[in-house]
Amino acid sequence: MKRKILLIDVSNSFTKIAVASDGKIGRVTKIATSELTPKFFRGIRAKLDLAVISSVVPEASRILSASLTCRPLCVDHRVPGGVPVSYPNPRTIGADRLANAAAAIQLEKLPAIVVDFGTAVTFDVIDARGSYLGGIIAPGLPIAAKALHEGTALLPLTRIRKIASSVGKSTEEAIRIGLLLGAVGLVREAVARITRDTFKGKKPFVIATGGDAELVARLSGQNGASKIIDLVDPLLTLRGLLVIAEKNL
Repeated sequence: MKRKILLIDVSNSFTKIAVASDGKIGRVTKIATSELTPKFFRGIRAKLDLAVISSVVPEASRILSASLTCRPLCVDHRVPGGVPVSYPNPRTIGADRLANAAAAIQLEKLPAIVVDFGTAVTFDVIDARGSYLGGIIAPGLPIAAKALHEGTALLPLTRIRKIASSVGKSTEEAIRIGLLLGAVGLVREAVARITRDTFKGKKPFVIATGGDAELVARLSGQNGASKIIDLVDPLLTLRGLLVIAEKNL
């Protein structure tokens, strides 16, 4: 019998929702987290066996608790079938980061680093035994762009998109270049230091996800530079939720 699982990834900016069946993730719906309401879930007509939720927004978690008619499973460090955690205060680890780690472990390419380009840029480090060690948190590119706009008198609010040069010919282009090349530098330096300090020089498998992952991955390998990111997977967090769900059916 095919089981249907509702996968819900709630981030600060957007929520991704999909129904998985027979181990495959169906069409993904993406909505602003601020627009998440009980009415939305009443429109899901599939008969569901389980809802697995990764949420970093407490108010959204309350809405989900009041809206879902199937059994909910909220991901945290205690969830059955989750990721072993080697971390002093595991309850402070974001559910999305644990889901990303679960997906990375499923790939069986360890040690690994997951870089998630969302509201924040997060790095999650998984050792060769599949244990979550910790990570790095930095401002996400849209947040950085917003901070430049709100903290200055003249700089415009600029959307992140592909750049064609390393020298900007307009203010908007200069901001895009600065943010994207800054992200490439952040990833390169973070991966190099983690490789040296944590993995004793053994290169980890680096997976990127999130809205700006493809742009940063493409830039990081240009002009003869060594590739930093081995895989870009926009659905990584949902895949991790599915891995956890299948261990709890």
